[in-house]
Amino acid sequence: MYKILVIEDEISVRQNLCELLTYEDFDVIAAENGRIGVQLAQQEIPDLVICDVMMPELDGHGVLNILRQQPTTATIPLIFL
Repeated sequence: MYKILVIEDEISVRQNLCELLTYEDFDVIAAENGRIGVQLAQQEIPDLVICDVMMPELDGHGVLNILRQQPTTATIPLIFL
C-alpha cells in the first residue's frame, strides 16, 4: 500500500483529500502546516507528498526546499495544490 502525506492548513480541504485517498486504498498521513509536514515526512518516508503552497509557519516552497536537502526525503515526489 502506498503512503501519501497531505500537508494542508484548511481543515475541510485536508479532510476531503484524506477521505478520497483513503477510499482509494492509500495509507494517508495528514499535517496541518509545513513544519509538522516536514517532521512527518522525515519520520514516515511517504511515497508521495501533496502539499498546499500558501500556509502559515512554513509554506510549500519551504517544505520542498527542506525535503530536497535530506537524502532520505530528496526523491519523494511532491505535488503542490
